[in-house]
This record gives sequence, structure tokens and C-alpha cells, in this order.
Amino acid sequence: MRPRLSSSPRAALLLLFISSATAQGGRRQAAVRALHFWKTNVATPPHGSTVAQGEATPRRRRKGRIEGEYVQPSSYWSSLRRRVNAAASLHSAASLFIVLFAALVIRERRKNGVAAADDAGASPSVDGVVDVDLDLVGSESSSTLSFENISFFLSSKKGKGEKRAILDGSISGVARPGRLLAIMGPSGSGKTSLMQAVAGRMKDSKEVEVSGERFFDGLPLASDSRVPAAFVKQEDNFFPYMTVRETLDFRVQLRLGSKLGRSAREDVVDNLMEKLYLTKSADTIVGNSKVRGISGGERKRLAIACEIISSPNVIFLDEPTSGLDSYQASEVVKSLRNMADAGKTIVAVIHQPSQSVFGMFDDLMLLSNGSLMYFGEVKDVRSYFGKLGYPCPMEVGTAEHVIDLISEGNGVDGEENAKDRIAKIGAAARPAASSIVAKYNGRGGTVAKRFSRKSTRPAAGVFKQFRLLLIRSFEDVFRGKAVLVIKIVQQVSTALIYGGIYNLGTHQSSIQDRIGLLSLIAIGSTNIGMAGTLKAFPREKAIVVEEVASGLYSILPYFLAKALAEIPVNAGLSALFGSILYPLVGLQRSRFLNFLGIGALHSLVAQSAGLFLGAASPTADVALALFAPFIVLNIIFDGKNIASENIPWLLRWIPKFGLIRWTFEALTLNEFVDLKFDSSGPRRGPIVRTGEEAVERLGFDEGATLQRAIQNQGMIIASCWTLSYLALIATKQKFASMKSKKKSKKD
Repeated sequence: MRPRLSSSPRAALLLLFISSATAQGGRRQAAVRALHFWKTNVATPPHGSTVAQGEATPRRRRKGRIEGEYVQPSSYWSSLRRRVNAAASLHSAASLFIVLFAALVIRERRKNGVAAADDAGASPSVDGVVDVDLDLVGSESSSTLSFENISFFLSSKKGKGEKRAILDGSISGVARPGRLLAIMGPSGSGKTSLMQAVAGRMKDSKEVEVSGERFFDGLPLASDSRVPAAFVKQEDNFFPYMTVRETLDFRVQLRLGSKLGRSAREDVVDNLMEKLYLTKSADTIVGNSKVRGISGGERKRLAIACEIISSPNVIFLDEPTSGLDSYQASEVVKSLRNMADAGKTIVAVIHQPSQSVFGMFDDLMLLSNGSLMYFGEVKDVRSYFGKLGYPCPMEVGTAEHVIDLISEGNGVDGEENAKDRIAKIGAAARPAASSIVAKYNGRGGTVAKRFSRKSTRPAAGVFKQFRLLLIRSFEDVFRGKAVLVIKIVQQVSTALIYGGIYNLGTHQSSIQDRIGLLSLIAIGSTNIGMAGTLKAFPREKAIVVEEVASGLYSILPYFLAKALAEIPVNAGLSALFGSILYPLVGLQRSRFLNFLGIGALHSLVAQSAGLFLGAASPTADVALALFAPFIVLNIIFDGKNIASENIPWLLRWIPKFGLIRWTFEALTLNEFVDLKFDSSGPRRGPIVRTGEEAVERLGFDEGATLQRAIQNQGMIIASCWTLSYLALIATKQKFASMKSKKKSKKD
């Protein structure tokens, strides 16, 4: 006779008691309290029913219990105790996620509260620096950016005080509204380094030393300030399966927050596509090097469109025409020309432009070996170098001629060697540039501005970030049909291989076959799950790091969305594998659903471990290099390859976090419980009659249960997700501060 619930409120009270007890104390104590509550309040015969034979009728205490109380067999209570214990473990894992998400919400609200207080009373700080929110930099106004004496030294990693000059401190210039400034020079001349230093986007490290002066609308910029500008990198990283319209709409929603309604947001997206000639490709997926999508020029214009959503006054571009044919390059620069004509300040690094592209620029800065060679208007380049004694032949393009002049190893008519020529050109360029830049420096006062402290916080709320990121993650997973097909083929082919080899029965030799098959399933699932994640996640991580650095969203909403979006696919593929394998090999029919559940849980374990390895590794190559020893360690400590007492004491913590160990243990216990063997077939030692005897010979730890294995798998998932989140936080980009040469001279 099974105990029945006397009323539904009592059952609800039991569940509430289990939940509260789990939150207040340990899982085991919670289970004991819950079971005691069940025995004393719920598991009693209905009022008025007859008492079974052997049960006492009067309800009085005898020997520590109430006489007449219904007593269930001990095996039932043991099973119920294990189930409550497993439920408590899942409750703990879910609580960890809720706590993390709540922590982010509280953090964002506090941050917004502090920012609001700062906006209410903005005043110069103690060091004479005013913090300026980017939201206060009006898109209708124009901005002038000037800089002087920019230097960048890279110290040797070996120390010894050795420094290599990337930029020698001779570089000065100005970027004005309504004008296109081109930075040109031979390869390795420091073009990208100069733009990163001026924009405040030089990656920080102990070896980097940047110094110089920057002025924004005549006011000096603080050393740790970024220029309030869009920055378009040379590499175009996008989620390949999103269309152009979806990519822009996603960023508009996050960048502008709740400022716009749906129709207004659509107007912004349409306007961006029209401005950058992307309307024809609006519903085409972006693609990448492996997925066919829009062209390289369209992808570059999309990168520009994504950066100008908030309508910045200044735009930096790192080689926007590299890798494009002359037509696509011309289209990109034509878009920049239109934005400059609208009052924007444009700075672009250009490599080997055609004469038509070169003619679209207003100003030119030439660099060679980190030194300034020219700064001035494009229309004056020919006459300037002609006065220096280096006239440009009519049949040679201006851009080609000046690059030849400032490149080492390219003598002009044999009149002098390259080093002397470059030194002569550089000596003439510095005073000419300083006279131009002096008019734009310091006319606004001496109090420095600092941008970016508030500008890097996401504009959208936490829950909106999570919703949009979850939608993007689902689309990225389910639109990748080629990847899905490959994963399906992997699962089906692996199941068919196992099914074609193994044919399990109940004879003695089938014991070894079962153990071998279950071990291979655990190892193979770990390999497939981790390898797939490690292959895809590093590329996605590069995009995410950039988007987080630009203040598009926070890391926790992204990570939760990423983790949740992977669950349906992993669970479905695992179920497909199990459904094909199970009837082919002849495992216990009554344990099929348990097998599917263990497989789905293990797929999440492998995916979470892959996320952690990918998040903690600086590059994809490092992650793949760590993958092999990681798998080898998990195979060694899988529970059967080495006795626990023989493990070196420094490594005894590894089995507790064994991905393969707990899956193999769960599959083995699930399969061998209640299994009977006959004495037929070849023997492998003494005859084994039951599955329990076979499990005992494997040498599992005392207390090994299916519930314990599932509980540990859940804790591994929670631990890997938490460590992955922390690793992503640690990879946030940090930028070097620009030291003032004036201060260093005083010091």
C-alpha cells in the first residue's frame, strides 16, 4: 500500500517546506526534515479507513514512534530520500543562476543611480578633470580633434630597459569637421598605432608606453580618456547568419535603448542602409569567410553603419579599403565623403589607394618608420614635394609617388640614399605641421575633459539585453543548417557504429561489453560536445569582447542567453543518438528514459566545459592545445582506470570534477541495477549473477548512486558556467593611458 496525500494543501506545504529547508541548510538535512514531515503529516491512512493486518489501531507512542502510524518499507523511504536529495541539488543549481542574475540587476541599477547623481552635479574633480557623458556630446554639433608630439614605445619583454620606438614623438596633426583625413605610409610605419593612440584605444600592457597631447574642440583630453568617436576596425566580425537589417536593428535597440519606438527604430535602420548603400542587401545574411553572404565592400559599409548609429561627430577607420577591388573601395570612400560633407570628422588609415580614391580626401598625413613626413592638404602635396626637390612625374599618381619617396630602398633618380632622403623630408615636415596644429590647441582653457566613464554602460535595460541576446543566440544556432547537419551526421554515424559492433545479452562476457560500451559513450560524447564548442566559441568571443567594450551590453545577459540557447540542440542531438543506439545494442529497455536524461545532462556538461576552456583561453589555438590534455586527464580519472587510493595526493581533486567519471558512473548504475546474468558464455573470472555484483567489482566509491552522479554533473555545469562568466569578465579590454609630455618634463 502506497501512502497517499490526504489533501492537496498538505502536498503544497510539503513542497514549500522542502524548498525552504534546502535554502536554509544542507541538502541532506533538508531531506531528513522533509521525510519526517511526510511521515508524520502526509503518509497516514485516510481517516476512517480500516487498518491493515499487523498494524496497531490506537495512536499512542511506543518505542519512539506513534503506534498505529502507517510504516512503509525501508526501501521505499531510501528511494524517496535519494529523490529528495537530487531535487535539492537541482534547486541549489537553479538558485545559483538566480543569484547571479539578481546580482547583475542590482549592479546595473546602482551604476545607473550613481551615473544619474553624477549627471545631476557634474563638476571638476580633484585633479582638475571634468567627466563628460557621451550622451551630452550633441550629434548636431561638429568636433575638431588635434594632437601633438605623439609617441609610442614598446619595452622589451626581457626587460633590461630596452625600448623600441613605434612612434618617435614627432607626430602632430588635426582632424577637422567636414574633412577627410588620410593617414598613409609604407607597411610598418605606425599608421594603425597612431590612430589607436589618438583615439585612446591602444591596448594596455606593461610593455606599452604612450605619451603626447590631445585636444578636443580646443580643450585638452585627460590621459585616460577615449575620444568620443566611432572606431571601425580592419577586421569585420559579425554573426554570419543574421541579415543586414537584423544586424542593424539589433544594435539600434541596444544602442538607443528605449528612446525610440518600433516605427522610429525602423526609420533609423532604413536611413542607415540608404546612407551606406545597403538597401539592396537588407535581407541578405552577412556571412563570413565560410558562409556566403554580402560582399566585402558591403560588409565594410555595414561595419561603418553599426558604428555611426549614435551619430558620433568623429569617426576612425582602420584600412577600410583593404582587400577590396577598386570599385568597392571607391564605394566605401564615397560613403565617407558623404558623411564628411554632412559635417563629420573622418580619420582613415589608407593603404595603396587609387588616384580617384586618393582625390576624395581633403587632408593627408604621411608616416615613415614612426616619424612624420607630411601633414597638410591633399591638393598641396605635389607642389610641396616639388619645392623639396622631389617633383612628381605627370604619368605617376600622387599617392604612388609620395609612398615611394618615404619608403626605404626606393631611391629617386639616384640622387641620394633612402635614409638621407627620409631624414630630409621628416625635418621639413615637423615645423610645418606644428604651425598648423598650434591654431587648434588650448584655446578652450586648461581644464581637461574625460570621456568614456559613463559612455561604456549599456543603454538598454538588463532584461531587454537578455531578450535580444537570447533571440540572436537561437537564430545563430538554428540558422546554421550546415553545422546542424554535420552534428546530426556525427550522432547518427556514431550510434550506428556502436550498434553494428555491440550486441549485448545476459551471458558473462556481456558484462565486459557493457562496461566498454558505456565508457566509450561517455568519452565520445565528451569529445564531440567539447570539440564543437571549442571550434565555434572563440570566433564568437572575439565579437562579444568588442561589443561589450563598446558598451552594447553586459557579459552576464549574453552568457545566460548563450548557455540557454544551446540546451535544446544539445538535448535533441543526445536524444537522437540514444534513440538509435539503445535498441541496436540491447541495453535494458526499462532504463531507456533514464539513459536519455543522463545523455542530455552530459551533453550540457561537455558544452559547459568547452565554454570554460574557450573563455579562459586567449586564442582558439591555445584552447585546442589545452583540449587534448584535458580529455586525457578525464579519461585517466574516469573511475575505472586507476584506484582512488593510488592517485597522487596533488591530483586527488581531479576525479571530483571528472566529466567522464560521473557520466560513466551514472550510465553504469542505471544499466546494471536489477540486471540478472546467466552462467553461459565465456567467463571472465568468477560467475557474476546480478548487476550489483558487477558494479561492486568496478571499484566505485562507497555510496555511489545514480542520484549522486547526477548531482555532481549538475554541480559541474554550474561551476563551469560560473568560471566561464568570470573568465569573460577578465578578458574585458583595457586601454593604455596617454602620458602628458609636459608633465613628464616638469617631473
